[in-house]
Amino acid sequence: MKKIMSVCIALLLGVSMIGCTDKQEETKEVTISDSEVSQEVNVSVEEEKNNIEKYKKLIGLSKEEIIKAMGEEPNSVDEGGLEFSNASIRVWFGEDGKKVNQIFINNNDVDFNGAKVGEKIECFTNVFGKPVGEDTGSAYSNFDYEGLVLHVQYDPSTEKVFSVYLMEEWK
Repeated sequence: MKKIMSVCIALLLGVSMIGCTDKQEETKEVTISDSEVSQEVNVSVEEEKNNIEKYKKLIGLSKEEIIKAMGEEPNSVDEGGLEFSNASIRVWFGEDGKKVNQIFINNNDVDFNGAKVGEKIECFTNVFGKPVGEDTGSAYSNFDYEGLVLHVQYDPSTEKVFSVYLMEEWK
């Protein structure tokens, strides 16, 4: 009986030690992962939440910086722009051709502070307030977003938004 009791106690201690070791290793893995993430935050936007703030950070980047941040090889589009297929965005550069000043987004997964592409223009008005410029004939509304212009295009018959431009200024 003493032998059985000793074996059970030894087995219980062994199992409980294995659990402690696993927890320590998990903590190490999380710590390593957290430090890796913090190193990549400044460089890449791939893992960030898919919201307007993610795209706001791209305004002002150079061609090299945005390619590095997006983590994919872009395709050239009209007027010197670049298309990033994985992110479903296009960017254009200022008159000097050096810094991103305009981002085209037609991805309905992007969260514009609660409004999304595919919803009615009213959703954007509810979130961003009264437009600073609009043309119902051309079916667009411009909203001020932290010093940038949110140019929202919609279908005039359904009032559903089909694309959004985030840009430095509206000309």
